Amino acid sequence: MTPRVQLTEWETLIDELRRFGRRGDITATDDRIHIDFGSARVELSRDGTLQTGMPLHDFTHDDTVAVVVDHDTGTLTVDAETVSYTFRRPGG
Repeated sequence: MTPRVQLTEWETLIDELRRFGRRGDITATDDRIHIDFGSARVELSRDGTLQTGMPLHDFTHDDTVAVVVDHDTGTLTVDAETVSYTFRRPGG
């Protein structure tokens, strides 16, 4: 099952992102989680700001409410009213 985790479920979201980023360098605090994969990065703040980056591509979205984490396909998706964005973990 692919979990859709609300930003208000911060501890669950940290657990899911730790699992998602297990191949990267993970830093988690009370108000943000940062995953560095070397060639790519993901950072989600408790205030709803999502930032991602990889060569030739950066993405920033404010007001993130929920994140869909698919561990099997290695994707993290923000599906909001105004945007749908999927980050693919390097190496799957």
